[in-house]
Amino acid sequence: MSWFEYDGLTAGETAVQGRIQASDSEHAVKLLKNMHIELREIHAIQPEPKTATRLKPDALVFFNKQLASLAKAGIALDKGLEQIARDIESPKVKKWVDSLVDDVRAGTPIDQAIARQEQGLPVLYSNVIRAGIKTGDLHTALMNVNQHLTLVGKTRKIFWEAASYPAVVAGLALIILSFFFVYVIPQFKSIFFDFDVALPGLTMLLLGFADAFPFILVTIGVIAGLSVFAWHGLKASPKGLKIREKIILALPVYGKLYHTALIARFLRSVSTSIDGSNDLPSSIRLAAQATGSPLLTDEADKLSRDLEKGKPVLEAIAGIRLIPAIFGLSVQSAIGRNAVPESVQTLSETYESKVEYSLSMLQTILFPIFVVVLGALLGFCVIAILLPLISLINSISGG
Repeated sequence: MSWFEYDGLTAGETAVQGRIQASDSEHAVKLLKNMHIELREIHAIQPEPKTATRLKPDALVFFNKQLASLAKAGIALDKGLEQIARDIESPKVKKWVDSLVDDVRAGTPIDQAIARQEQGLPVLYSNVIRAGIKTGDLHTALMNVNQHLTLVGKTRKIFWEAASYPAVVAGLALIILSFFFVYVIPQFKSIFFDFDVALPGLTMLLLGFADAFPFILVTIGVIAGLSVFAWHGLKASPKGLKIREKIILALPVYGKLYHTALIARFLRSVSTSIDGSNDLPSSIRLAAQATGSPLLTDEADKLSRDLEKGKPVLEAIAGIRLIPAIFGLSVQSAIGRNAVPESVQTLSETYESKVEYSLSMLQTILFPIFVVVLGALLGFCVIAILLPLISLINSISGG
């Protein structure tokens, strides 16, 4: 794969520059055409650029706040960025800011300097910075980006908490059951056979399961390992990424939570992009790309093309599955009032609240279910062990 640098216009006549990775120039042109970018120039970069430093969300939020303060105070960017670099402890982030300082001092506009680092930045970032400079309100543009980044980090944290909590609970249950089947039951088994106790069917079932438990444990481990390997293998191709997302969306409970969190991020990104002076179709495309969802990106591209053809929002969104119809209704009603960003942001906040509520309910319900199921399993084991012990005690007492 090679890297290509391009210069072009979006469907909304907004200038855009950047880099894209493709197998050859024809492939690169095709990818950009699918993104509805009208090319003015494209050329291969030799040698290929090194991967840019990828900033962590918290580091980027901190940098944004500092840069917004510089923009608001009217401080020279090169001196201000140099001071920011001195206050940063992370060597990676410091190196990233130092490269910006070098470019700005060399006469490169801040938006172009940041665009050169776009491999390590969110999709919307350089576009919003460029729009902020164009409108003369870089401070507000940067604060809007901060709101977007904060939401992205928040929703990702919520989703991974939702995914990790059951895994921790299941792991704890497996440890308890493993101790019981591997250590406790074999001791009772030896007692039963030493005293030649007649074992009821329930106890025989338990002992048979205990004998097979190590094999079951190994089988579970192998299946889990193969599943993880296959899951990561799907990341190797665009088709595989879509299959991964379809699997997530099909999961009970979690699929709905993932979808809600995805739409919350998408809506916030649309609002941020429109605030950055992008038109609605371009904002929808950029917002979908910012989520990293291949399925949503495909749907957003279809919706954007229909809007560019002049279809009303409600009509264009009719055949879309992932993007809720209420988005079209909100946009349609807000267009006449010139309040699309505010309307979409309000809708985003609704979905954010829904995600937080769903997670709290999941955590509230899951633990009692875990206690009941684990208690039932242990109760079955205790009863199966006590039945022959009672017979043994009766026989000894009678003897």
